Amino acid sequence: MAIPRLPVVALVVLSTAPAWGQSVRDHTRLAPEHRTKVTEAQATELTLTVTPVAVRPVQVWLRTAGAIDAARRIVRAEVPAADGRRLRAGQRVRAFSPESRARMHQGTVSQVVRRAATAAFTVSLMGTALETTRHYVLEVVTDEGDFLSVPNEAIIDTGGRTIVYVQESGGGYVSRDIKPGVQGELFTQVIDGLKEGEQVVTIGSFFIDAEHRLKGP
Repeated sequence: MAIPRLPVVALVVLSTAPAWGQSVRDHTRLAPEHRTKVTEAQATELTLTVTPVAVRPVQVWLRTAGAIDAARRIVRAEVPAADGRRLRAGQRVRAFSPESRARMHQGTVSQVVRRAATAAFTVSLMGTALETTRHYVLEVVTDEGDFLSVPNEAIIDTGGRTIVYVQESGGGYVSRDIKPGVQGELFTQVIDGLKEGEQVVTIGSFFIDAEHRLKGP
């Protein structure tokens, strides 16, 4: 689904976010119960999107580079031991050549050999790679399990706190401290702080956070 284009004013705010946003977050602290009220019209203008807290599969993508064999069908690579613990035979792999970044080769992990400091693994491609390059960039999709989770875009790290903005029935948005768990490519596990079915701001959370802080306690 296409994401609506942000209005001009929103783009201007985003372009200054690194310096301005850090300054506000470093020097402003709010009371936990401070609410930010946003009308439906304002939410549309700010391109706000809310997403339910739900149990979803959380996937972590391991990225590394490997060398392909002479037959152009097998790629061998290594990752640190900590990442190697996530590897299993049969996991899906995407392989990309520096010669043709637009072309993706699909494959699966066919073998894993764990060592003290590293884990060596073999990827079997579905078909023959046509590029002449010897090395390929690999993305291994690992499934960590089904967890109560929120989209990564909903999470804001600030001042040693990890927060999300939860939509209330009255149309306001309140910050909520959460305890995150496994951080995946798209979703992050929530260990504590949210309940299934609650709505959190994803697209536009920065605008809510900025408004919330500028209003003061």
